[in-house]
Amino acid sequence: MINLAPIALFVYARPFETVKTLEALSKNFLASQSDLFIFSDGAKGEKDIAKVIEVRTIIKNTQLPFKKVEIFERKENLGLANSIISGVTEVLNLYDKIIVMEDDLISSPNFLDYVNASLSRYQNEDKIFSVTGYTYKFEIPTNYNYDNYFLPRCESLGWGTWKNRWVKADWNVKDLMEFLSDKNKMKHFSNIGFDLLGMLLKQQLGRVDSWAVRWCYAHFKHNALCSYPTISKIIHIGEGGFATNVKSKLKFLETNLDNTDKIDFNFSPEFSINPEILEQYNKLFNKNLIKSIKNFYLKFLLKKRLKHSFILPTDENI
Repeated sequence: MINLAPIALFVYARPFETVKTLEALSKNFLASQSDLFIFSDGAKGEKDIAKVIEVRTIIKNTQLPFKKVEIFERKENLGLANSIISGVTEVLNLYDKIIVMEDDLISSPNFLDYVNASLSRYQNEDKIFSVTGYTYKFEIPTNYNYDNYFLPRCESLGWGTWKNRWVKADWNVKDLMEFLSDKNKMKHFSNIGFDLLGMLLKQQLGRVDSWAVRWCYAHFKHNALCSYPTISKIIHIGEGGFATNVKSKLKFLETNLDNTDKIDFNFSPEFSINPEILEQYNKLFNKNLIKSIKNFYLKFLLKKRLKHSFILPTDENI
């Protein structure tokens, strides 16, 4: 029997999505054997108070089938990034691995089986920094016989990791000036996903509230990989409204949810990246001139700010 990872669920001010997320997660085959920690962030302003209260009423009054349920209601608004960074860290102070969910994800019944099996399979493989239950709508090669594949980009939609990998992330990005001064490093980071460089620059400028891009940066710094399923165990329902970083429907996030009852998985023993899958990934996150110009401008702003302040970002501005 696999030692199951605890689940950390992060909720804010989306009652409809929270209900759907909990309903699906409760139908997972391993729900009754799993510990669930729910982190409810405080309201950002008066306009969000009613929705936050509604969500908290839902999570406290819903009959949940999990082995243990603990609810943490933040008094203040931490924001998406700090809420997830602090919550995951709190859970990993007690456990050696974790499964992370947000309040806009529908999971298949075998999601927990898949992610737990992934965490068990790659626990001692330092090359793998994280695993996920989500995958893009790729055409898997007909001669590919495994239930997972690898990419250098991490995924934030229904994922898991281990304490000894999580602690390697530098949330302050203390080597930022060195990174911005090294064209090769920026090029290699962009090759992981051309949107990532711009997102990291925006995050450091305070224009987006992202923990995920810094987690991807940690993968990049350690030359690490993320394990993805060939069939998605997650679909995303959180565009618009109270979604922090996704304000409109993103076509590339659409995927097909696993409708099988499969709980035994054939994982790849080799950490090579399949070229056919990589080609589809590169088309999804392709380069373009507009992004290049925006990234150049953002880099100029950030280097100017850091040069004149002579300090690197701290906990107060991440």
